[in-house]
Amino acid sequence: MTGTPYGIQPFAAIRPEHYLPALEAVLSQREARVRAIAQNPDPPGFANTVEALELSGGQLQYLHDAFTHQVTAGGCAELAAVEQDFAVRLSRHEGRIVRNRQLATRIEAVYAQRGELDAQPAALVEFWRRRLHRAGAMLDSVTARELGAVNRELSRACAAYRQELIRGAEKHALLLEDADALHGLPADQVAAAARAARRSGQSAGRYVLSLVSSTSQPALAQLTDRAMRRSLLEHALQRGADNEDRAGQIARLRARQARLLGHATFAAYATQEQTAASPEAVEDMFHRLAAPLIRAAAEERRRLEAAAAHRIEAWDWAYYTARTTGDGGGPAPQELREYFALDAVLADGLFDSARLLYGLTFTERADITAHHPAARIFEVTDKHDRPIGLYLIDTYARQGKRGGAWTGILRPQAHATGARPIVVNTFNLTAPGPGQPCLLNPAEVVTLFHEFGHALHALLSDVSYPAHSAPGVPRDFSEAPAQVHETWAFHPTLLARYARHHATRRPLPDEWIKHLGAGQAPGGVHMLVEILGAAVVDWAWHTRPADARDAWDAAAIEEQAVARWGLDTVPEIPPRYRSGYFDHVFHGPYGAGFYAYLWSEIIAADIADTLDQHGGLTRENGERLRRLLCAGGARDAMAMFTELTGHDQPRIEPFLRRRGL
Repeated sequence: MTGTPYGIQPFAAIRPEHYLPALEAVLSQREARVRAIAQNPDPPGFANTVEALELSGGQLQYLHDAFTHQVTAGGCAELAAVEQDFAVRLSRHEGRIVRNRQLATRIEAVYAQRGELDAQPAALVEFWRRRLHRAGAMLDSVTARELGAVNRELSRACAAYRQELIRGAEKHALLLEDADALHGLPADQVAAAARAARRSGQSAGRYVLSLVSSTSQPALAQLTDRAMRRSLLEHALQRGADNEDRAGQIARLRARQARLLGHATFAAYATQEQTAASPEAVEDMFHRLAAPLIRAAAEERRRLEAAAAHRIEAWDWAYYTARTTGDGGGPAPQELREYFALDAVLADGLFDSARLLYGLTFTERADITAHHPAARIFEVTDKHDRPIGLYLIDTYARQGKRGGAWTGILRPQAHATGARPIVVNTFNLTAPGPGQPCLLNPAEVVTLFHEFGHALHALLSDVSYPAHSAPGVPRDFSEAPAQVHETWAFHPTLLARYARHHATRRPLPDEWIKHLGAGQAPGGVHMLVEILGAAVVDWAWHTRPADARDAWDAAAIEEQAVARWGLDTVPEIPPRYRSGYFDHVFHGPYGAGFYAYLWSEIIAADIADTLDQHGGLTRENGERLRRLLCAGGARDAMAMFTELTGHDQPRIEPFLRRRGL
């Protein structure tokens, strides 16, 4: 849309004050286009109705993606200040589009003729018909007005939730008076804590430990001072108190939204278009997983208590897991980090896996401006040196940046628009000191491979329309490709290339490789119980009907959720996210959908098992997987799964083996 390489947004020229006027202009332009489509006197057809509607929002998407990536990446208070206004205006606009009865009537007419269309146009008709129906386009006028009011209030509440999270991240960072409390942390992380203190205006000799987005904090595996570990975890758990009421407000509004659209609960509404298809299927998964996970956690707790010679509390679990994992000649956590330098993991791990599987090459482009100065940009080409798209990586934590790791799209691939994909991986690693390498722990290495899997899904997209551009699959399937790619994080071929001591360049000792759990997901039973705990908290909020009489109280709902599935028997493993800082669910797209991380991992484990049986990290397997990735949302996700694996339904056994259960 501009003269920039690959049409990336011209971030060097964009100022915060440009966004709202630009938004108003593109909203007005799109509404005029959609009005013309809805009022077209010609008989409705695919080209003059559905395709025209699909292509009407390109400039809006372009603007929205630029804004979203700049505001979530942090460093610009002016953008954060207008985020709620931006969200409300966009929500009102989308409501006017997707609840346009005249437009929906034309789409119904095209839907009746869909048998005459090719596969991708027919799928696009179904996409837009479903979207308008689920938004309430066919509701009566009174119900439609009520739904519009609910949606506007919901948009404001979600934006306010996000803003409180950003403010709270700084407020709840842990301030320390001296370095003794940090004993056990690697020297580079102690130095980073000192720099964080100076940035926040503290005097020399003080340290600030910033909190990551989840309940569990990486430093819990390293800090030797037990009281310090307890303080850190309690700080993490105390976050978001000001957001707990907002979580209840958002959940109530979603329940009202679902009821107006004819569903008993928001969970019923949300799962309707997922591969799970119903709340009952999700709860069946919870039932199948809870008992073996609780047994495994209880067994691990006994093992850790024997090693610690005292009761294991929530702030002890990660620490003693790290200590016992290193038994028997294995490496200490700090020793492993010495072999995982970020630049080597990126170039010789991530990029090399893409070359081996798909024949892709990544070449850094210093001449292109990203959404933030700290982000790096790589041009991606195929084995014939043909352009594929752009890959951006934004690595380090900074003030105002949303916590965690995620993948975003700056431009979705689509043949109809001529757009090649532009994808961003964002992380919150601790920045090293000047001239020092950024060293990673094994879990961080796996996270990089996971998010890179999402990026490859987008980069390999090969579809006609933006609506289907990869990832573009149901949310409870979308994690599966990333989870497949993370299984190669510690593949021997890649380890031999990237796992070298950052100073001596010696390769990782062979006898240490088994301690990485090569090919296994990180975190063991502890992380699985954390994720299941977060999933059932999300589920408890979103399975409540709109007319629930008891209080929408965060503490009570969390307590009921973990008790229902027996997780209260392992209180030493709190949910990975709690209501006040559950951004995935109360601002992001995972409301009634956090179960997808487990659901899709069951799918991913079956796919990875199939690929392992055909040779693992090979070009042939890359072609098998590419066929699934490139189709995005243009084909049924489970049909593609069956085509790749030969199984009608995912088997749970590969998942249990993957997780050591």
